[in-house]
Amino acid sequence: MTRTSGDDLTCRELVEVVTDYVEGAMSDADRAGFERHLGECAGCTAVMSQFRATMEATGRLTEDQVSEAQRDAMREVFRGWRADVAAGDPE
Repeated sequence: MTRTSGDDLTCRELVEVVTDYVEGAMSDADRAGFERHLGECAGCTAVMSQFRATMEATGRLTEDQVSEAQRDAMREVFRGWRADVAAGDPE
C-alpha cells in the first residue's frame, strides 16, 4: 500500500491491509497512517482486536488440523462479513 501525504486510510483499506500491518510488511509511513486510523476509529480498533484474538486462538493450529468442513465454514463467515463491509456495516 502506497499513500501520498495527506491521504486518509479508509476502514475498507485498513481491513484489506491488516495482515501487512501484523506481519510488519508496511512502510513506516503506511504503518503510521494505519495506527492513526486505529486511534480515530472505534470500529477498526474492534476489528483489529478481533483479528489479534483470532490469530492467538488459531495460531497454534496447523493446516492439517483444520478439516475441509471447518475451512468452508470459515470462508462462508468471511464472505458474509465482507458483504456486510461492502454494504457499509462492518459489525
